Amino acid sequence: MKHSILVLIGCILLMNCTRPERTLDLQGHRGARGLYPENSLLGFEKALEFPEVSTLELDLCVTADDGLIISHEPWLNELICANIDSSQEGNAYNLYKMTYDSILQFDCGSKGHPDFTTQQRASMNKPLLKELFAMIDKKGVRWPNFNIEIKSHRKGDDIYHPRPKNFAALVVKTLNELNEAYPEADLLNKITIQSFDLRALREVRKTALQVRLCLLVEHNADPAKQMDKLGFPVDVYSPEFTLVTPELITWCHFRQIKVIPWTVNEVDDMQKLVDMGVDGIISDYPNRFAALVY
Repeated sequence: MKHSILVLIGCILLMNCTRPERTLDLQGHRGARGLYPENSLLGFEKALEFPEVSTLELDLCVTADDGLIISHEPWLNELICANIDSSQEGNAYNLYKMTYDSILQFDCGSKGHPDFTTQQRASMNKPLLKELFAMIDKKGVRWPNFNIEIKSHRKGDDIYHPRPKNFAALVVKTLNELNEAYPEADLLNKITIQSFDLRALREVRKTALQVRLCLLVEHNADPAKQMDKLGFPVDVYSPEFTLVTPELITWCHFRQIKVIPWTVNEVDDMQKLVDMGVDGIISDYPNRFAALVY
C-alpha cells in the first residue's frame, strides 16, 4: 500500500514537471497605439521591443495604384493626420482614390491621438505592407507573427476599396510575393487574415492561401451562428473583449478554435480574460503584457 502511494505521488510530480508551458498570443494593436502613432513603422518597431509581443496586429486598405497600405480607415483621418479639412474627410482624402505618392504628403503621427495622451508623437507616413516587411528585414529584428485585417464593408465596395474578390486577390498576390522575398521568415506560417466582413474571409479561403483565418466580432458573440453563416469554421474567433464568456471559450476550444479578444487595455481586464482561458490578447499597450500571470 505504501509503495502504491509513493508511485502515485511520483506520477503526479512527473505530470506536473512535464506539463507544457502555457503560451499566449500577445498582440500589439496597430503596432503599439497607446504608445506610438498607430499603424506606423515606428510603432511596429517599438512593439517588437517588448519580448512578450508575439504578433503585430494591423489593418489593410488599398490605394488608387493598387498598393496595400496600412491604415485603419480607408481615408486620412483628421484625428491623427495633419492639414486635413474635416468638411471633406472621407471624400477628398479617400485612400482608394489617392496614389501612394500623394498619401505620402500627409503626416499622420506628429499630431498625436486625442484618446492616447501618453502617445509619443513623431512625424509618420502611412506605410505600405511591403515597407513593414522591408523594415523588419533591414533592422534585423525578430520576425513576429502578423494579424492582418482586411478593411472592407459592403457599403464601401468600389468606393473605399475593391470588391472582396479583387481585394483578396491583391492580398494573396502581395503575400506570396513577400513570402518569396523573405524565405527565411516563413511568412505564410506567421500570418493570420482577419475581417469583420464574411465575404472577405470566404474569398481568401477560396484562394487556398496557407494562412490562418480569423473572424472579428463586435456587437453579438454567437460563434455557432456566425460560423454557420460564414460557411466554415475559422482558426481564430476574435470578439470585442466584453463579449467573452467561459461558455464561449469552451465552445470554441472544443472545436479547436482559438479565442483572442480585442482591444484590452487594462491589466485587470487582461488578467481576467487570461484566467478565463483565452488564447491571446490584443492591446494598444503591449508594455502592460509583462504584468500578466499565467
